Amino acid sequence: MENTGIGYLPHDLIVEILARLPVKVLCRFRCVSKSWRALLTRDKEFISRHMECSKHMPLLLIRRYLSNPMEDPNNSETTIELTSVDMQGDVADRFKKVIDGPVHTFISCGSLSVLCCMYTLYVCNPSIREIMRVPYRSGSRLHTVGFGYLPVSNEYKIVHLYYHSYVGNGKMGCEIFSFRSGEDVSSGSWRRIGDCPFSAWTSEYPVCVNGVIYWTLSSGWKDRSILCLDLKREEFSSISYPIRDSRKYSLVEYIGLLGSLCVVGFSEETSTMDIWMLKNKTKIWAMECSISLSPLCPKLLISTDDHSQEILVHMEQRDLICYSLKSQKSWRIGYHRAMKNYNKPRLYYGSLLPLG
Repeated sequence: MENTGIGYLPHDLIVEILARLPVKVLCRFRCVSKSWRALLTRDKEFISRHMECSKHMPLLLIRRYLSNPMEDPNNSETTIELTSVDMQGDVADRFKKVIDGPVHTFISCGSLSVLCCMYTLYVCNPSIREIMRVPYRSGSRLHTVGFGYLPVSNEYKIVHLYYHSYVGNGKMGCEIFSFRSGEDVSSGSWRRIGDCPFSAWTSEYPVCVNGVIYWTLSSGWKDRSILCLDLKREEFSSISYPIRDSRKYSLVEYIGLLGSLCVVGFSEETSTMDIWMLKNKTKIWAMECSISLSPLCPKLLISTDDHSQEILVHMEQRDLICYSLKSQKSWRIGYHRAMKNYNKPRLYYGSLLPLG
């Protein structure tokens, strides 16, 4: 009898085909057979291979917070609406969850995101519509939060910087919640490490690049610097900005790009975007390139993955421009309704990674 159908293909070939499909499609394929369900839900090698393929198809995660305090003033619950948009502006998925909002920090790392409310933390995998609450002692208010991944140990780490009564001189205490990729988030644990010798500025979201989390330090332009936390050594340090003249730039932000930390400065006078890259071996800033944005005027920068080759810039004209350093070409990403209501999406990758 002639063998036909995808079920008769070699296993390795099936894995390579399925690893290139979106998560939404794979979730439906779990019903095909028991072997496919096991592959798509429990096979760690396949889940890892799919995550690598997904990096070539990044998505934008947009959120809206829906609450009605008039119904019950004592109810702090918030409904969060998460919308996934591809790099052409088409909606890939949308869903809602009720959390103990409101959310004051929303950060992403790879395929996962962290939602930080005043007294609660959540880890979210938007691809499979899963949100898990992080175990945290009640009554302790959450302050500055960072989120990163450590490939060496296959761990995600949530970093909480906070003020307490016995740390003075602008120092902050630090505790870390660790959980392994693919394992139950609730099985993770908190540990307190040495105090942070600096005070991080909470108005700018941190980024994680090659296992190091970066925050802006609370200081003026003359001595503006960046706080660094090495997730492997769990040690703090600081580096100076490459830009000293604040008058030249209307906006300065840092992102992960091509595996390195980059600082981007926007000049209104010349309509240019200057990019400095931190060389990992020498820890020296180098001017990478200067890009003309005329006639558009930048408003803010969208945080990207540390291995991304594209820069996402939100413009005053309510455009979202994607610029590729590799091809040196740019294109406009079409707007969706939710993007106009909340104009700073996060970049992430599709993943079947379970949280519970």
